[in-house]
Amino acid sequence: MPKNLLHGLFLVWILVILLAVVPWSQFQNHPHWARVVWIPSVSAPALLVDILQNTLLYLPFGYLHARQRSRPPLWQTAVLALGLSLATEFTQVFSHGRFPSATDVTCNLVGALWGSRWGRSVRS
Repeated sequence: MPKNLLHGLFLVWILVILLAVVPWSQFQNHPHWARVVWIPSVSAPALLVDILQNTLLYLPFGYLHARQRSRPPLWQTAVLALGLSLATEFTQVFSHGRFPSATDVTCNLVGALWGSRWGRSVRS
């Protein structure tokens, strides 16, 4: 697949993540820090469905990042995924209906790294 197409798909997938995670219609003018689940998989019961959804949401992110680049190091994928994940979870602090969670960030990072490993293996 041409690199330009892969780059375009990567950007589209970032948009998909933003559309899926950011609470576009529920923003409040004050933060809800008490709703943040700070400790992954300990602070509150994490549902298996949520874990799978977050992991699978970032799998294409990692895959496309690895395929569009010339075998980027895993740390580059991790930094990009972590930045995007923290940014989108932060937007949920300003929503009554969402619960920002360190578990979500962890699952997003794992999904991106798995996707990157998969993308790197396909290139080999």
